[in-house]
Amino acid sequence: MSRVLTVFGGSGQGRTSGAERMAWRTTSALARRGHQVATLTDAPPPDDPRTAHCPVFRSVPELLSALPWPRPDVVHAYDVALPRAVAQAHELARRWNASFVLTPASTPEVWPDRDLGAALCREARVVYTLTRAETAALEAMGVSGTRVRALPQAPDLVGTPDPDAFRARRELSGDLVLFLGRRIATKGYQVLLDAAPRVWQHLPDTLFVFAGPVGDAQAARAFRGPLDARVVDVGLLSDQEKHDALAACSVLCLPTIADVFPLVFAEAWACGKPVVTGRFPGVGEVVRDGVDGIVTDARPAAVADALLRLLTDGTARRTLGTAGLRRVRAEMSWDQVVRAVERGYPSSVPSP
Repeated sequence: MSRVLTVFGGSGQGRTSGAERMAWRTTSALARRGHQVATLTDAPPPDDPRTAHCPVFRSVPELLSALPWPRPDVVHAYDVALPRAVAQAHELARRWNASFVLTPASTPEVWPDRDLGAALCREARVVYTLTRAETAALEAMGVSGTRVRALPQAPDLVGTPDPDAFRARRELSGDLVLFLGRRIATKGYQVLLDAAPRVWQHLPDTLFVFAGPVGDAQAARAFRGPLDARVVDVGLLSDQEKHDALAACSVLCLPTIADVFPLVFAEAWACGKPVVTGRFPGVGEVVRDGVDGIVTDARPAAVADALLRLLTDGTARRTLGTAGLRRVRAEMSWDQVVRAVERGYPSSVPSP
């Protein structure tokens, strides 16, 4: 039976990032499978009883004074976009002579300290990646390919979706295009705002719903108004409301240009919805263009054209959404994720 300490930072702003969700869910799954697990994080747990399976420590002094075992076998860090927590994990692994493993969980384009992030990746005994493109990027930074292990993605959804309730609470009707994510430039919120008038020329009743935190001053100004009444800012959603929104939308649109594998894509597919995305390294491994979504240039005209293709063709929309749902059921479960994590742990750390 292995002893695992998971370490990750909180992104703040009242939200739980995809990397945090991956860390919480994997940690809980490891505990359920018989490992001894503890967590060091300043992130609030998601509103989900599936995460309540191990002790959680909020600071290093608290951890050192109350860790229920002498030392971990593995210190598993997540998300190089929050490098302070990853650096703490590395130091703790050295302190205990434990294996330091890392899931970067974010593209180098959003790392605040690229040199530090690359150094931490090189130090890890095992690095988990979500796409071959991510692996290639890390190898270009000097990470040995022999240390890299492939990891699947999986949706993190809570409860039974109620799309009618989501629409009724906000008096929404007709087709909904949903943006769900942090509103920063690389995620493409402004591209979608600029695409909306082009869609309205043909489908004037389409609503554009934006959910998620405002990530920078430019986004704050953009959503401060005035906005067209057909642009609906629902702000931060609870886990249940997120599930409701995904079930209520016609299309999920995230014109991102800097990502690894957005968790929200798997969540949209789990709700039988197609996605429209921008181009980012490895996007062809994530979204199968014309099969479960549309990959397009992150320009307003191109995004509007992709949306119109789906909004005017219900059969195509359902076909792509169904293909995504089949893919999630076949390839994207948390059981598959945790088994891949276990297989990647150093051989000296047994699985139960």
